[in-house]
Amino acid sequence: MSASHEWMPEGARRTARVNSFSHFLVRQTAYRARFIAMGTEVTITVASDRRSKASVEWAMNEARKQLIDFGRDAWAWGAGAVADFNRQLAAGGQAEIPPHLHGLFAKAWDIHRSSGGLFEPRLAALIRLWGFDDPARMRRAPPEATEIARLHEALRAAPSFDGGKHYGPAPQTGWDFGALGKGYIVDKAIEVLVSAGHVNAFIDAGGHVAVRGSRDDRPWRTGIRDPFESGEQAYVLASVQPGDASVVTHGDDQRGFEFEGRRYSHLLDPASGWPVHGLRALTVVHEDGALADAAGAALFVAGAEAWPALAARLGLRRVLALNADGTACVTRALASALSWKRAIPVRLVD
Repeated sequence: MSASHEWMPEGARRTARVNSFSHFLVRQTAYRARFIAMGTEVTITVASDRRSKASVEWAMNEARKQLIDFGRDAWAWGAGAVADFNRQLAAGGQAEIPPHLHGLFAKAWDIHRSSGGLFEPRLAALIRLWGFDDPARMRRAPPEATEIARLHEALRAAPSFDGGKHYGPAPQTGWDFGALGKGYIVDKAIEVLVSAGHVNAFIDAGGHVAVRGSRDDRPWRTGIRDPFESGEQAYVLASVQPGDASVVTHGDDQRGFEFEGRRYSHLLDPASGWPVHGLRALTVVHEDGALADAAGAALFVAGAEAWPALAARLGLRRVLALNADGTACVTRALASALSWKRAIPVRLVD
């Protein structure tokens, strides 16, 4: 028996092929939510089929609420739980750690110890003195050296965190989670999506990115900002496919000021209370977003020569550091995954 063929005009055949290919491309819909949380724009993207719309929207709303609530409660100043905690410290007595944030305090102290103190969560008083707590309070010149020394001495005298329900007394200090909080809560928010069955998700919280799954069977890709290009437009230096991980970048161009030809950034050295110099930006890719965030700050403080050894000690295999002279240093584990947008001298480290 001969096969039967239905005749179709050439134009119709082309249309059928296009429609078939288009159907393949749109088998997933990208659902997006944009809102302000933690002082920055947050974008949540979920790739799913159209039948999941109601479920996706519910999960994104839950993640949105978690991010907004955290932005209020974990801010070192204002009217939230950590701000109240810091006011209790300032009053001179012991302060009760907010029960729902005890895990955040414990995580911060664990990274503080493992980084040899280069990540310091108790810098709130110094950060406020420098004016890095609020863009509206940004300084034009450094504070008096005597004021920096006074608050730094208070930090040195502050007790360690013993894991209990209270902390202090520690007058003239305060806890700040600016170099940990986004990584910590973005991970929790993306797990809300995954737990609801939406395993293909992407959250960008002001450059703190968390990724799970893929979109249309292709891995998610995210860009790494170019700190050497100035202006209102954000330039991308390289892009990376992180897999199920977070991508966190710390840079001296994100918040700071210039005085007498010198750049003063919001990244303070716990050993002195002064801003660190030497690196322009440092990116960490890791499955633990809180570790990527906080340890990335510690690597930035460690500086161009010391960060590779600290990264190895902390188990951070995917790191990119951009030096002030316009060169880059990248771990071998990350180098092969980077797609550069422009040429830059690169040194590889293990």
